[in-house]
Amino acid sequence: MGRQQCGNYYKLKTPAMKRISFLFVSLLIAITAASQGLFTTLTEKYASREGFSATNLTRDMFDLYLTKKQVEPNSPVYETLKKLDNVLVVSFSNLPFDKETANTSETTSPIQKSMLNYYKDQSFTLFKTENRNGEDLKVFLKKNGEKVTALSLVSATPTRLILVELNGDVDLASVSELNKALNLNGLENLYKINGQQEYPLSWQKYTDVYSNLPQVQQLELQKKYQQSMEDMNRLNGEKIREWTVQNKEMAEKYRQLAEKYGRHPVFLSAPGDTNMIYYIDGKRVDAKEINTINPDRIESIMINKPDKEHPAKKGEMKIKTKK
Repeated sequence: MGRQQCGNYYKLKTPAMKRISFLFVSLLIAITAASQGLFTTLTEKYASREGFSATNLTRDMFDLYLTKKQVEPNSPVYETLKKLDNVLVVSFSNLPFDKETANTSETTSPIQKSMLNYYKDQSFTLFKTENRNGEDLKVFLKKNGEKVTALSLVSATPTRLILVELNGDVDLASVSELNKALNLNGLENLYKINGQQEYPLSWQKYTDVYSNLPQVQQLELQKKYQQSMEDMNRLNGEKIREWTVQNKEMAEKYRQLAEKYGRHPVFLSAPGDTNMIYYIDGKRVDAKEINTINPDRIESIMINKPDKEHPAKKGEMKIKTKK
């Protein structure tokens, strides 16, 4: 009798479970289709613009990347990627190229605004918002019960606009590792979902110097700054604090040398590097002597960098002094 009751219970539950599974799959298909629509809209409108790039990876393409990166099947990033249906990355770099895409800390570009409105219309929930160091960051989620079925990140700075969207069974705890497997420009921003890293000083704090530069140099500085910010996102907070202290010390040393010699110094190497051999006028010297030489006495410097393919072969710095 107990077995019969159990069997009847199983028969009653199975159709309901099937309906739930069907609804979940249907929801994923609908979200993926909406993602394709956004991808198509953006590429059709902006694909010809300088600085625009877009990538839409579907599940059938994941294996290619996993094989290329030699990702082990038992690694967390492998499992995270296998649960996804598609990965969408859209990037506008070297902004502003016209009024429509000009981002400033005071205004929101129409492109960024259209992205944000899209996710509001698609019933996404705002998960995180942050405005820091000139970056306006928004993270949206769509959930089905306890499962996150879609995630979107929109990051806007004065020179770059990034959209990252993930669809499928999204694991918030491990999505930041996806960049290791896919190495797509823009995915490094996923590190910002679970906590923004501490940044060094922004170029915006030096507006008096910045505003006097030609526009081409301004754009180049903005681009380099943004790239450095993305690189810094890969580091933990302790490393960033250490990096910041070192840069402050270097800046002070730079100022002192400029004041002492009346011109800006050029730092060529780090004396004391065990991978370098130092020479002054053909004579091999200790690294400490490089620190004591008067820059005004230097006539020329020749540097041969260490050979990475042959670690035993050291680099050389040869300094010739004025006679």
